[in-house]
Amino acid sequence: MVRPDLLSHYPRERTWLLPALQAVQRVEGWLSPEALDEVAAHLRVPRSEVWGVASHYPELRLAPRGRRLVRVCTGLACLARGGREVLGACEQALGVRAGETTPDGAVTLEELDCAFTCGVAPVAEVDHRYVGRVTPADAPRLVATADRDHSPARVTVTDRGHAPPVAGAGSPLARFAALKREAERRRTGARLAVGVGTCGLAVGAAETYEALREEVARGNLPFSVVAAGCNGLCWAAPVVEVLRDGRPRLTTGPITPDVVPRLLGALSANMARQDLAVDPEYMAAQQRVLIERCGMADPYDIADALRHSAYVALAHALEDGRPERVIEEVRAASLTGRGGAYFQTAVKWAACRAAAGQPKFLVVNGEEGEPGIFKDRHLMEGSPHRLIEAVVLTAWAIGASRAILYIHGEADLSAERVGVALAQARAWGLVGEEILGTSFSLEIEIRRGAGGFVLGEETALLESLEGQRAMPRTRPPFPVEAGLWGKPTVINNVETLFAVPSIVSRGGAWFAGLGGGHGTKLFGLSGHLRRPGIVEMEVGCTLRTLIEDVGGGIATGRPLGAIVLGGPSGIVVHPRHLDEPLVPRGPVNPGTGGVVALDDTVGVREAVRTLLAFNTRESCGKCTPCREGTARLLAMLDGPVDAGRVKPLAETVQLASLCGLGQAAPLAMLSALAEFPEALTRP
Repeated sequence: MVRPDLLSHYPRERTWLLPALQAVQRVEGWLSPEALDEVAAHLRVPRSEVWGVASHYPELRLAPRGRRLVRVCTGLACLARGGREVLGACEQALGVRAGETTPDGAVTLEELDCAFTCGVAPVAEVDHRYVGRVTPADAPRLVATADRDHSPARVTVTDRGHAPPVAGAGSPLARFAALKREAERRRTGARLAVGVGTCGLAVGAAETYEALREEVARGNLPFSVVAAGCNGLCWAAPVVEVLRDGRPRLTTGPITPDVVPRLLGALSANMARQDLAVDPEYMAAQQRVLIERCGMADPYDIADALRHSAYVALAHALEDGRPERVIEEVRAASLTGRGGAYFQTAVKWAACRAAAGQPKFLVVNGEEGEPGIFKDRHLMEGSPHRLIEAVVLTAWAIGASRAILYIHGEADLSAERVGVALAQARAWGLVGEEILGTSFSLEIEIRRGAGGFVLGEETALLESLEGQRAMPRTRPPFPVEAGLWGKPTVINNVETLFAVPSIVSRGGAWFAGLGGGHGTKLFGLSGHLRRPGIVEMEVGCTLRTLIEDVGGGIATGRPLGAIVLGGPSGIVVHPRHLDEPLVPRGPVNPGTGGVVALDDTVGVREAVRTLLAFNTRESCGKCTPCREGTARLLAMLDGPVDAGRVKPLAETVQLASLCGLGQAAPLAMLSALAEFPEALTRP
């Protein structure tokens, strides 16, 4: 029987079906038939439909697992770095195959499509704690069943915005000025910002953070130690940013606990240890707009965010009082959706504002379920107040009174930090009723996903929020006319919204002046690169710049074999295209920004198989061409591929699938056939 308190606080409405199932699973470990019945009874949803939803999401379990859960990532980035060998070593150590539980019920071993910490591949997950840069030799440690701490690595932090200032009076700018004064009053001195993002935690950032705190306190040193997000330098993690007023930032890494005394000794002597500093040219090659504060901002301190210009654009926009002007700046910026479709953002916004019906909704798609794509988590973990400001600005522009942040079910750190930022913004009068003394009010809530690549399709996400299986809707009507619960709705992804505060504060023309009118784009570099991580470049950069200049080239010393660009919905690129500019709808489309560089030891056939197998598993099943066609394309890889059979089938899948994910599913196969025909057609 399910504990009564697990369900009692959920209103008896279908929209709470997924959150209720997640709450039960967190406590029970799985969803038993009895638990499903109780959820059905409480929410007044037919039992068959509750089972239909529960069986639809990959992260929901309908069977019990072992007391410990070990998952090894075999996504493409981890595969390139030896993830399959790590999984094999774990199978040998446990005496079971992936997908099985040891006879004593101690450990369940599973494959993981992606851990979304590709910058520290290969990655394993032990009881929801990521461990990066693992090798087959680590297998006994990963699967150990003795009593030990397998809880997620965490750091001790303080919510530094819990004591809000006394509400001011006057215009929005006057009220905001009072908040800024309070933020300045709370200013701290020099600080050491540790990159405690998901990737950093996987390689020991929590231990570095605690070691720094202890040594700073022991030596009574003039530094505060901050648990920041990742600055994108996953390859150098754990990273520590040294931030001192009036002096250039010093980026150091990797800083392990044993290196901490050396770092602090050099700082105390006012010296910069060159052996610890990261090459500044790595940063100089980028155009860091969206991630400019990631790695330096304290995500738990709204005062720190305000001191560094957070919410300034919002205050000026509300003072101006013309929401249409925000839309016009976004239009002038030529901002397009960064989820891969590159649709004009301002067109969506204007259509929603003009649509009839209330209330209007803004939905932020932070699900990011594509293997090899991990940028949005870095943004949410590193600078959550920027996202909150962007949400408020967007909602004001489109006339929305409610916003929902839909965050991936396993992106716990993102959800935690965005939740803290949201609570602080509400307490400081920047979210909620009558924001900054205006008539504009906005309620924001956080919802969590439960896996499912199809949630990247905006109407499938709406279905999920309404308590249904996540399946795309037919269009028209479009969400801006009839979206969530039939009301006008805008859906944007995290990266798209992160550009909005800068566009509003600096002008659309400024953003359009970057990247040949396309602005900047985040890229997640992984695979065999020396410098995997998150970078921000002007649109139109080349793969050569990303792979050789920024990524540092191929770490194995072997020739570059192929590049997978854009994840499972993307393409396989031949090295002959290294100097082609990455432009939306150009010859080489950047897609969602995932860049997996593979040396010549990784077969193109194996890469295509990995991508296509994921698309096959993740098909929501609604469209027969997608559900059946992807499986048939995958089966063709078992022998010499006949291009004459592949192309008609791929064309059917592309033309007849309902959503963009199904339409893009054959792209990896088609691009590989075009660029590497010998790799697929030979026996």
